[in-house]
Amino acid sequence: MKNLKLSHRILIAMFALIFFSFITVGLITIIRYQSKNKSYHKERLQRKDRAVVESIKFMTNDTLILEHSFENLDQISQIHNLDLRIFDLNGSLVRSSKNNNKDNYIEKNTFDLLNKKILNKEKNIKQIYNNIEGDLEIYTVLYNKKDIPYAILNIPYKADDLKNINDEIRNEVMVLLSIYIFLFFISAIMALALLRQITRPLKMITKKLGSLDINQQNEQIDWPVKDEIGMLISQYNQLLIELKQKAEELAKSERKSAWKNMAKQIAHEIKNPLTPMRLSVQHFERIITKENPDLQPKVLEFSKMLIQQIDTMNSVVSAFSNFASLGNEKNEEFFLEDEVGRLVGLYKDQGIKFQKPDYNCLVKIDKSHLTRVLNNIIKNAIESISEKKTKNILILIKSKNNFWEIQIQDNGSGIPESLQEKIFEPKFTTKNSGMGLGLAMVKNIIDDFGGQITFISKLEKGTTFYINIPKHDETGQ
Repeated sequence: MKNLKLSHRILIAMFALIFFSFITVGLITIIRYQSKNKSYHKERLQRKDRAVVESIKFMTNDTLILEHSFENLDQISQIHNLDLRIFDLNGSLVRSSKNNNKDNYIEKNTFDLLNKKILNKEKNIKQIYNNIEGDLEIYTVLYNKKDIPYAILNIPYKADDLKNINDEIRNEVMVLLSIYIFLFFISAIMALALLRQITRPLKMITKKLGSLDINQQNEQIDWPVKDEIGMLISQYNQLLIELKQKAEELAKSERKSAWKNMAKQIAHEIKNPLTPMRLSVQHFERIITKENPDLQPKVLEFSKMLIQQIDTMNSVVSAFSNFASLGNEKNEEFFLEDEVGRLVGLYKDQGIKFQKPDYNCLVKIDKSHLTRVLNNIIKNAIESISEKKTKNILILIKSKNNFWEIQIQDNGSGIPESLQEKIFEPKFTTKNSGMGLGLAMVKNIIDDFGGQITFISKLEKGTTFYINIPKHDETGQ
């Protein structure tokens, strides 16, 4: 069975169920017919026995000698259409009807049972049993007018219905067999239809699973019914969503890793020659101005330009180095409001206000990385405000579930909606200068903290950044 297909197992199970139900119903039918038939004939025999006993009381004389008391036995036999026999209390045959050729003595076990009841002075003694031929027989003790037992009546019951019960049962079983054969074919048709309903979505899922591609858009399966198959399809659709999320996370992680490696390599390749270049320019400046004082203004202008370019390249190298060094955290415990207040103090002439909370905001993160984050966002806020506007930048710290939320609000130009999805990507920038690594670095640092960063921006009204940093308590949680 384990090697069979699911559809074949279901089909076999349905057929087996029909077969065993037929066997069960057939056996129960046979047993019930046999039981009811026996009960019916026992009751019928008892009714006949009572009628014969009443006839014997009416048509016989129990005061005569026993052999003469039952001279009308043949007449009684004809009236009731039964074979009758009379035994004395010793079990010996006294008289029998014409058609009775039975033995002259009561069978020993039956006589012993009757005799025991007579000796115990029981009343209305009767005994019914099946004889060797399979017929029913009844023995009834007869009492005289003084209520004293004086003879035993035997009535053999040859019922044709009792012997032909097997024919009736056979006919009934054949009817049941015909019904079940019909049901068998009907169930086979229904089973095939049901199997198609069951296996169709399974085949569909199998096909979809075979065509899954992490690099492509995978279609979900629509199943309107909330049954067991619907639950399976719902799980499949949920897995597709999770697969898409994991693929996006993997792609971001790969891009992040690639950018880090590239930044590290670029910083290494560019930084090495910059210092010798700067020293060489300065040395060249001293020699030329010493030997040719007339060229001093031009040489100074030329060297100044070169040194500026070298410093610009140094800042680029520093940006790449900072981006490549992310992930090397040195966590320490400190109060968030103190560090934010210290940084705000560096920009006190830039229109920045900090509303310090009344409570301590304990965190355990890399303080230098937090400084990078706040410096970057504060600088961006300052640069987003045009010179014609009065700078208005507000920084708040609020408690939000398990996080401390730093809010940085500005009244700058805002971020266009078409660009909002890209601002945390490396190399993206809206400035004329810079490498576009700032907000990408901020996002990576906050992710390493186990926090979140989001923003809300409206054109010409400003931007608010929300930085969520996990709380820390004295127990280390």
